[in-house]
Amino acid sequence: MKTSDITEKRMQNRRFFKTERAIFVAYYKFKDYPSAKKLAWTAGVSRSTLYRHHKKVQSIPADYEDYLLKNYTRTIKKFLKNDSSLKIIFLRTLIFITNNREFFGILFKDNRKEIIKRMFECLKPRILDEWHLSGDIDKMYSVYKNGILGIIEMWHKQKFANNRLEPILNDILYLTRASRRHLLPLQ
Repeated sequence: MKTSDITEKRMQNRRFFKTERAIFVAYYKFKDYPSAKKLAWTAGVSRSTLYRHHKKVQSIPADYEDYLLKNYTRTIKKFLKNDSSLKIIFLRTLIFITNNREFFGILFKDNRKEIIKRMFECLKPRILDEWHLSGDIDKMYSVYKNGILGIIEMWHKQKFANNRLEPILNDILYLTRASRRHLLPLQ
């Protein structure tokens, strides 16, 4: 069997998902890069299975970040095409994180939070368009993006609880309204 990327179709296969989850969880039990033999043993899979899922042991976090980002981008593009409001887009983003909470939780635990910043880069044109802004506002947008990351980090500390979706969305929308006021050029 040929090694290939983690795809949505492959992740929908229950057996593949179970193996992938075991590999991912086992990988983060080690403080440094484990050998393929140790990782396979800890995950309860053979080394050949491990290599069918991932080309290199060191690429596992990057493989997951790419998978999550591709999946998120595909999901959000539908809402961007339909000119959905930022509220709906942010809610779908939070639902996406909730649906993949285990993977996000482990990535956050390993201090790999860049994925959230990369996710919000997909939204940057939409955010700037809805705010009707022009000019050089990249620095303020960066502050805004880091603020949202902080809100999501706080949510992570509560284990991405579903009952916190509405308050987290309200916090993001508050930050959006407050940032918009600060970003608007003076007339």
